[in-house]
Amino acid sequence: MNICVENVNPAFISKSAIIVGCSIATIGLFSLIACDNPTATANEKTPLTISAILANPARYTAQTVSFTGEYRGWEGGYGAPPVTRSDWIIKDNTGGMYVTGKAPDGFDPYASRGKEVTVTGKVLSKDSRLYIEATNVK
Repeated sequence: MNICVENVNPAFISKSAIIVGCSIATIGLFSLIACDNPTATANEKTPLTISAILANPARYTAQTVSFTGEYRGWEGGYGAPPVTRSDWIIKDNTGGMYVTGKAPDGFDPYASRGKEVTVTGKVLSKDSRLYIEATNVK
């Protein structure tokens, strides 16, 4: 089977190649953006970590995130609570940060330290310190 392309305008081929190339690049870019999801959870390929949030405040501030960590209650070492004295600490293997709002049902700020907790909420900033305003805690 022979295909003849003698009468094809070279400018058409160049325009077609550019359109195809741009389409492939656009699809690739959207694929990368979809994989770098700020709401990643521990069950996804790239789990969201506290250090990722703290290292990229501009990216995560005002974003809703969800991740699992260790409940640390009112543990010291993280400065003053950003919103209320009832704010509590969640910690993963990369760091810790305050959570304000909903506390885990039945958790004691001291006796429940070390229990696993999953937090969903919005990353906010006060006095250049990031914290999570919880909307759901399990």
